[in-house]
Amino acid sequence: MISPRLLRLALFQFGMGFSVVVFSGTLNRVLIKEEGIPAAVVGWLLSLSVFVAPARALFGFRSDRERKTYGYRRLPYFWIGMMMIFAGLSAGPFSLLVLSRSFDLRVDLPFSVALGICTFIFLLYALGSHVAQTAYLALVTDMTPQRERTRAVAFLWTALIIGQITSSFVISYWLSDYTPMKLVQVMQTSSIVFLVCAIAAIWKQDQMVNVGETEGEDDFTHRVWSIVKTPRIRLFFLTVFLGTIGLTEQDVLMEPYAGQVLGMTVGETSRITGFWGIGMLVAMLIAARVVPRLSSPLPVAMVSCTLGLCAMVIVIGVSVVQSVPMLLGGVMLVGLSNGLFLISTLSLVVSMADIKTAGLFVGMWGLCQTTGTGRQ
Repeated sequence: MISPRLLRLALFQFGMGFSVVVFSGTLNRVLIKEEGIPAAVVGWLLSLSVFVAPARALFGFRSDRERKTYGYRRLPYFWIGMMMIFAGLSAGPFSLLVLSRSFDLRVDLPFSVALGICTFIFLLYALGSHVAQTAYLALVTDMTPQRERTRAVAFLWTALIIGQITSSFVISYWLSDYTPMKLVQVMQTSSIVFLVCAIAAIWKQDQMVNVGETEGEDDFTHRVWSIVKTPRIRLFFLTVFLGTIGLTEQDVLMEPYAGQVLGMTVGETSRITGFWGIGMLVAMLIAARVVPRLSSPLPVAMVSCTLGLCAMVIVIGVSVVQSVPMLLGGVMLVGLSNGLFLISTLSLVVSMADIKTAGLFVGMWGLCQTTGTGRQ
């Protein structure tokens, strides 16, 4: 049975679902397709997450060792990250104001200045996501007995997918008759939904902990090296990195691909995330039942990579067949493979961590996962 505390923590993931759909999906497609912004520019904005990805490991380590906040180790970093995400979402519409060619309220600025403003906005959102999510996963690891961590992780990612599915269909309906002002309204609403969900999720969840003092424990480089020098752990993180590259590199282009190859509208392409989420949701349910029964989650990760290869063959074939149902089926299979890989690898990470190392372990997993994805 899901505990009330874990159920409330899931609200953060639900709120993150809204922000991910808006930033990585809808805004991405609008800037490329409707506004004619070069895909390289939009790709640069979305890839900023990679440049600040090491913040996951650093802030995870800092939260493990935090002693200046009266024993509340995860809470300060979660709040900092949460407010940065909220600020990035709230300021997101400014990217339309400064880059749009059709928006009535657009601001005429030199392209280099406009790009600098957008870079700051996307960087703020990316860094906030790294900090908040690392503290969040570390808190979940602290709260959950080791034997229950796989099911807890699967449940929390189910909440994320439900948030993405819900937001994708809401946004699809809202933007069925697209205008730049409607997109601004969507982004502003998403920022409020995220903030309310995040505050409700974290309120009075972190507990005061005294981890004690250990000589040399505050040396970040030493702690990271002590982990990665172990061959099996080093191979595991390399697997996370390479597997993530193979399973997620198509995500940033999926909606523009559907718009340009199949002529789908903004509202129609927004539903792609919903079908991807259905595949992820099925993966969560499968992983929650299968992974705890196995001695190691790695076989599940191998199966997920095979499914991902099949999914990409289907998606590529869409350009020949010109079939929307075929594309949606391929997207669902992509979601299924992503979900199985994510839960199997994260389950192994949280099983290796304890209360003194949870932040660093989940931070390093997040670093490999984010770097492999190439974006937030």
